[in-house]
Amino acid sequence: MLTAAQQRTVDRFAKSLVTLDDDSLIDAHHQAWEDHRDARAEGSDNLGKAGAESRATETAMRHRFADYQSRYTARYP
Repeated sequence: MLTAAQQRTVDRFAKSLVTLDDDSLIDAHHQAWEDHRDARAEGSDNLGKAGAESRATETAMRHRFADYQSRYTARYP
């Protein structure tokens, strides 16, 4: 569960994704999932926020690229 402040931060983050170019969006997606993985491994208090950001980047990727998984795999084999 996110706090109100965390939810606002995630909402701003999600809105900012549309301004990124294609490579930057793919990089943001990769970084968000790494942050989520690290937060889960550490038992971090920011696990909810990290998860929300990773889902936001995945959603942005799905909207921008019909073949988002192959785009991601091409950049991060």
